[in-house]
Amino acid sequence: MSFAKVVTLAMVTAFSAGAGYSYLAEKHGLPMPGVAMSHETVSNFEIETVSPSVQLIKTAPLTSKVQPSDFKPYVLCSGSTRHHCVVDGDTLWHEGTKIRVADIDTPEVSEPKCSSEATLGARATRRLLQLVNQGPVEFVMWDNRDEDKYGRKLRVLIYDGRSLGDVLVSEGLARTWTDRRQPWC
Repeated sequence: MSFAKVVTLAMVTAFSAGAGYSYLAEKHGLPMPGVAMSHETVSNFEIETVSPSVQLIKTAPLTSKVQPSDFKPYVLCSGSTRHHCVVDGDTLWHEGTKIRVADIDTPEVSEPKCSSEATLGARATRRLLQLVNQGPVEFVMWDNRDEDKYGRKLRVLIYDGRSLGDVLVSEGLARTWTDRRQPWC
């Protein structure tokens, strides 16, 4: 396959993913990427609208608390450039590192099996965005496993001494992880 075809295919794939997400976001009430949200939505943190740009990706340590002076609010992920954003209810990017919230499972938003899964997945995504924007979050390694089979860092997210996964479970937006996915429909 020629270089031009590979580039074209990559561009079409990125566009399709963004368009598909935008459709689901509008249909199920998920926040639109790159759009500033009200301060209530993100727990009193301001989010600036940023134009898409090339970013240098730097991996931050994931086993210690982020210092308050270093706190940077998360946004909703969009497109193929992901650095510091929430993907869905159990996945986010922290300073260029993809993290799977290890102690929970949430409904899918990218390929839901039914409309109720899409709706609940959108709610879980919005809530995770709110939770991680409360302030500095500690990333704790899960059960002595650093990564999953997809290369994502497995971490429990702790804020103010409590697992954010436990918060999502208590609000009915997630299930406690049982070493396998279960259907949401």
